[in-house]
Amino acid sequence: MPKQTNKKSVVVVGGGWAGLSCAVELSRIGYPVTLLESARQLGGRARRVAFNDYAVDNGQHVLLGAYRQTLALFNILGISLNDKLLRQSLNLHLLSTEGNKYNLHLPALITPLNLFIGLLRAKGFTLYDRWRALVFGFKLFANAIIPGTGKGSDDISVIDLLKKEKQTLTNIRALWEPICLASLNTTIDEASASIFVRVLHDTFCRAQSDADLILPNIDLGALLPDPALDYIEQHGGNVHLSKRVTDITVEQRHITGIVCDSEAYPAEHVVLAIPPHACMPLVKDHPALHDIAYNLSGFSYNPIVTVYIKYPKSVKLDQPVQALIGTTSQWVIDRRLAGQPGLMAVVISGPGPHMEKDNDTLRNTIEGELAECFPHWPRPDDAMVIREKRATFSSRVGVNALRPENTTNVDGLWLAGDYTKSAYPATLEAAVISGRYTAELIHQTDLNKTN
Repeated sequence: MPKQTNKKSVVVVGGGWAGLSCAVELSRIGYPVTLLESARQLGGRARRVAFNDYAVDNGQHVLLGAYRQTLALFNILGISLNDKLLRQSLNLHLLSTEGNKYNLHLPALITPLNLFIGLLRAKGFTLYDRWRALVFGFKLFANAIIPGTGKGSDDISVIDLLKKEKQTLTNIRALWEPICLASLNTTIDEASASIFVRVLHDTFCRAQSDADLILPNIDLGALLPDPALDYIEQHGGNVHLSKRVTDITVEQRHITGIVCDSEAYPAEHVVLAIPPHACMPLVKDHPALHDIAYNLSGFSYNPIVTVYIKYPKSVKLDQPVQALIGTTSQWVIDRRLAGQPGLMAVVISGPGPHMEKDNDTLRNTIEGELAECFPHWPRPDDAMVIREKRATFSSRVGVNALRPENTTNVDGLWLAGDYTKSAYPATLEAAVISGRYTAELIHQTDLNKTN
């Protein structure tokens, strides 16, 4: 759709997935968009980095079929999902340090039969383990799991929920804890049961395809930021890198623009699509935004560490993704799919003792764990450690109460990001949902004012 000059001007601050999805949707509707990104590349916390001759991601990401808004965005951008993404039914392989192997595979059946039969056939679990997991699954599908104490609290920790639902130690260790860490990036003793239950429900209880694992065969930069940049510019928008916004200009509770590198950018709408800690300096001095600033100050953050290890090209996993239990390493992802045979991405979610280790020590730890789990592999050739210390907000108990709306008390000022009010943790899907929703709110607000 070509740019319509009667649309109001919009400045989007931040070129992560929330900002890009917002700018793309606004461009599709016909708004003249200016996107300002402080870094030298787009993508935010999901971006391309270089490792030797490889283009890899600053953090390895796996998408789910439940990422409906993200897949819809890819479709708008003309990204061929069959060419760029490998989609397969959920097939989790887990290996413990004791040598125990676990497997959960969902058959190609309608929901919830795929989940129930998958749990009944799960390997490595006792009959009682599977029965307790099956009861949990039935209650999940029936919306009968209430993450609360019944004494006025509307949220409890994931571990308290699992104990309340009589989940076995094996189920917790080999199933629910790995899923919680992977999806919420928060340990089960701190993670919000409300958010966890919503993730499980939307993954396993809506449609069979929602539980599919989707692995990109290209780096994240090529998956969204590059085509989004092209789309925005082709629709009359402008994208500027290395532009740090230092202030927003507000007059009588109405946004008039932003200040960037001492240069004023007038705008009738401004979208702050940046993390809470980056948003704080821009809103804290404006009286109408004090409530938002107060809530943003309450967010805490968790890291994600990705260790890329280069083996000879003959080294490969039996499946694209392997989970490890009882090790520092949590997930091992074979980059062969991305045309990088022999390259393994080891993901460590959440806080832990690994954050106190220097890169060489952590690398040696990971290489030792992989040598123990896969003794037939030769020694690796090289490795690189990438630490995102504030990769996500902590999806801890009660965090939903802090999450702000996309609207603000300043007319024309909007918030977008995975941290805004939703039932989801800090995922790519949450960022895209927030960005696209903010664009819709802007358009609807303008329509209402016109009418």
